[in-house]
Amino acid sequence: MDILDRIPGIIGYAAVKAEDGSVEEVKGSSSTALADLTAYFSSAGDAIRSNLEMGELGYVSVIYGNNRLVIIPHEDKFVGLEIEREKDPQEFIQQLKEPVPEEKPPVEVPRGLRSKVHQINLLIEEFGGAVDEEHWLDLLNQSLSVLGRDIAPFIGVVEGKLAFKDSPPSEREDDFTQALRYVVDFLVKKAVEEMGSSQARAKVQVVIEKMR
Repeated sequence: MDILDRIPGIIGYAAVKAEDGSVEEVKGSSSTALADLTAYFSSAGDAIRSNLEMGELGYVSVIYGNNRLVIIPHEDKFVGLEIEREKDPQEFIQQLKEPVPEEKPPVEVPRGLRSKVHQINLLIEEFGGAVDEEHWLDLLNQSLSVLGRDIAPFIGVVEGKLAFKDSPPSEREDDFTQALRYVVDFLVKKAVEEMGSSQARAKVQVVIEKMR
């Protein structure tokens, strides 16, 4: 039932076995006895459905105070969701039927590659300053455009900063290091062309000091 943890608006939920009403799981911040309510009303609802020959049970909705308990048959169990009283139960039922995107695992980057990325971002700051940053971001993108197709998808400019968009394969660390060195060399050469070797060297030295 991990999907329930990823649906916003659910205060708490409980899952009980349809066969005997035994509790399988209770989670969330509800102060209500969700498991007991789910077991009781699911049993009552199922009995009413059977006695009145009402066909398949869709869901049971019980209102109390400011909240609502929505009980849904799911596989071999009943699941009770506590939501706010005014919420539409159908919205939550629909989300249960639709796959919720899995959270992407955090990007893991080796220390050496993180250091190179930091160096490049510092160079962009120094070369571009407050006035010419867009120009240097354009040059950065230009340098990235010539990287190999097997490297380019992993790294790019995100919100004005160079960053890894996905974890690089550990066995390719040397290849990524070489690619980032190329980017550094490209930017430094452009700086020498545009502002002269003395000024470019001074700005590179500032970056070196910041990296220590």
